[in-house]
Amino acid sequence: MTQNTAAEKVLRVGVIYNGKIIDEQVFRKPETIYIGDTSKAHFVIPSSALPSRFPIFYYKSGKYELVIMENMSGKVFLKGKVVDIEEVIKKGMLKKRGNAYILPLSTDARGKVIVGSAIVLFQFITPPPKPPKLKLPRSIRGSWTQMIDWPLASILGTVFVIGYAFLFYLWGLPDPAPKTFDQLDNRFAKMIAPEVEDVKEEKPTEEKKVEEGEGPSSAKKEEVAEAVEAPKKKKGPRDAETRAQEEAMRVAEMKKKVAGVGLLKLIGSAGGDGAAGIISDVMGEGGKDRDIDSALSGVKQIGIATDAGQRSRKGDAGATETAKIDDLKVANTSGNVKVSGMKEKAVTGSTKIGAPEVEGSLDQSGITKVVKQNSAAIQRCYEKALKTNPQLKGKIAVTWMINENGRAEMVEISEDTMKDAGVSSCIKGVVSRWRFQKPEAPASVTFPFVFSPAN
Repeated sequence: MTQNTAAEKVLRVGVIYNGKIIDEQVFRKPETIYIGDTSKAHFVIPSSALPSRFPIFYYKSGKYELVIMENMSGKVFLKGKVVDIEEVIKKGMLKKRGNAYILPLSTDARGKVIVGSAIVLFQFITPPPKPPKLKLPRSIRGSWTQMIDWPLASILGTVFVIGYAFLFYLWGLPDPAPKTFDQLDNRFAKMIAPEVEDVKEEKPTEEKKVEEGEGPSSAKKEEVAEAVEAPKKKKGPRDAETRAQEEAMRVAEMKKKVAGVGLLKLIGSAGGDGAAGIISDVMGEGGKDRDIDSALSGVKQIGIATDAGQRSRKGDAGATETAKIDDLKVANTSGNVKVSGMKEKAVTGSTKIGAPEVEGSLDQSGITKVVKQNSAAIQRCYEKALKTNPQLKGKIAVTWMINENGRAEMVEISEDTMKDAGVSSCIKGVVSRWRFQKPEAPASVTFPFVFSPAN
């Protein structure tokens, strides 16, 4: 029997919470393993002593590292001896990265880590073989025809055939000819102008003039009467020219009706009881019959009504109290009205970046460049709080870890002399969105920011 190599071993992790095993996983593919109270973590445990997503087993360069915080305890069997976590932290035997301590793990390591009420157990094991997929016998599986729901299939097929037959029927119908405005019925004109009455001016016809004894002399009355009676006696279908003339007359009559309902006539017309229209107070009587320019030419001032029933005055000699447009304090500009009033005083402050501390393979200048490019967002966090406290100042040092994807994580405030929770929370949110060059291994960065109000 061949002996398994170290590279074949995988990490097995189990979590015990309040004396009960809540989860156990075998990670066949190496990856960074997270714990915390968020659903994005591999193991979800409620703990106020850790961030919402904490990388307890960090994987880099083909090896695992145990990430330990000061509030953790436990024991790890490593290279033939037992290591007490609290003891090695106090002696300073572990490498520190930000606020965490790093303990490299070998493939023979195993142990337990206590995090509040939770216990994390781990060990490296040879991966168990994957169980074979169950395959039912052919007699049980049956053929594909036995897997079809035939009643449902017949219903779907019938609907499919009927639907396509109906579509082919619609496709064969001729397209209806489009209608023009002249071909619309009179009921649509009534919808546009419902209150317009169909008033036609009665014009004296030749027949009426003959009956009333007006118009031509008595010698020509008979000829006129015959000419009037001729169209009446003519029956039968009308020709295309006659229909076109009648249609043109109907459209002209419709346009005449709609044109009589203009904007000025509507808002200046008198009501049914003789009351004034909407703007007759401004234009004066009869303003509906004039164009807008001439109707507004007499408006000079705006009157102030003393009661609900009094009309506004136009500013003539009888006006006792008026308001002029010139009374408004408006600057002479090219169209933008400037109203004088209170302005919010601009509050500014200065932000200085101190000397950074970088642990890892990334170049310090590259990290500093990214921080300076995004320093405006840090200053906005400070100036927002400066509006409520103009004397606010101090120093805030931020520590974070740059993972192998170049993302900032585990952002913490390592020093804060300002003591403003809003500024600290805002800065942590800004830093967590920064992106850096991908390092070969995770790097720890600490940057101090000094804030002071501008003079």
